[in-house]
Amino acid sequence: MINQMNIKKSLRGVTLEKKAKSSHLKKHEKLMNICIRCAYCFEKCPVIKEVQWDTDGARGKVILSYGLLTGELEPSQYIADKIFRCTYCRDCIERCPSKVDILDILSSARADLVEQGYASDVHKQVIDNIDKTGNIYGDTEVVDLSREGTTPLFVGCQYLGRPNKTKKYVKILEKLAVHPKVVKEVCCGFPMEALGFRKQFDDLAKTFKKSFPFDKAITLCPTCTVFLREEYGIDAQHVLQMILEKIPEKQLGMKVTYHDPCDFSRGLKIIDEPRQILKKLGVEVVEMKNTKENSRCCGGGGGILMTDQDLSLDISKKRIKEALETGADIIVTSCPTCEQVLKKAALKVNEKKGTNISVRSIEDIIWKGLRSK
Repeated sequence: MINQMNIKKSLRGVTLEKKAKSSHLKKHEKLMNICIRCAYCFEKCPVIKEVQWDTDGARGKVILSYGLLTGELEPSQYIADKIFRCTYCRDCIERCPSKVDILDILSSARADLVEQGYASDVHKQVIDNIDKTGNIYGDTEVVDLSREGTTPLFVGCQYLGRPNKTKKYVKILEKLAVHPKVVKEVCCGFPMEALGFRKQFDDLAKTFKKSFPFDKAITLCPTCTVFLREEYGIDAQHVLQMILEKIPEKQLGMKVTYHDPCDFSRGLKIIDEPRQILKKLGVEVVEMKNTKENSRCCGGGGGILMTDQDLSLDISKKRIKEALETGADIIVTSCPTCEQVLKKAALKVNEKKGTNISVRSIEDIIWKGLRSK
């Protein structure tokens, strides 16, 4: 463990003679000095809750990043492991009184580390998949979902890899008199940017803009929605926002608890819309202890699912246990990654505790509602 007090001196009055090693972090020097090291970012950090080391929290990562920038710390596998051990849940940003955007710092620290040879093999493979096939799975046989329509729809890798889910969303939209236009697309590039592969992202971004030349679109994936807005300036509206405007009232008579994906609740500030859709469908939502903008992360973001599956599972099992406390036996979510990791955790928890909680995607509930009389 790197003791905070021993390296704290690197954050004040240090001469930056060795900064040349950290090209991407340079632009965040002032931002890193804004951090007052109050540790509010520890409050709900999913990684800190599991591993209990200062260097695994946002404060510690800022200190490590500044050390890399100043040259006070040499790049190492230890530091790389810490910088990449983050779910990108955005909770630290929400709690930071100084409004430090830790993700901007982390993505730049990751970029420097990748260029210095500290990228993991599994991350390299994902980036190579995107380079070769345009999707994170390296799938050369992706189902062509192209269709003529009036409203551009960005599908995203997670849904391209789940064509039946995508088709269900398309059917939902058409049933609500929305006609999506789907083109042959490539990954938006978020994995490249988030994992530090900046050079590859710069190349991909040009291809993306050619394949998806729209200023306005509806989207399926929460993370893609955030990235299309922030990186490309596209007026991206998540599909649930459109569905809420048009969905009729039904009476499904179900009782569920709803898991807020991090990029929904903290990234897009989409909190009420999924709940309002469920309410219109006659679904009772019982809230977990940590919900809405304070929702716990599922443990699947930021690349951690690929490099530390045990930690990801430990985080997601805590969320399942929290859901069980509500008395509901169904967890509904609106993110394919959350659905994937929570399903795995639910199986583990059910097996150990003898419970029977299941995880459902919100489009399954919507489709059920639209088909009911």
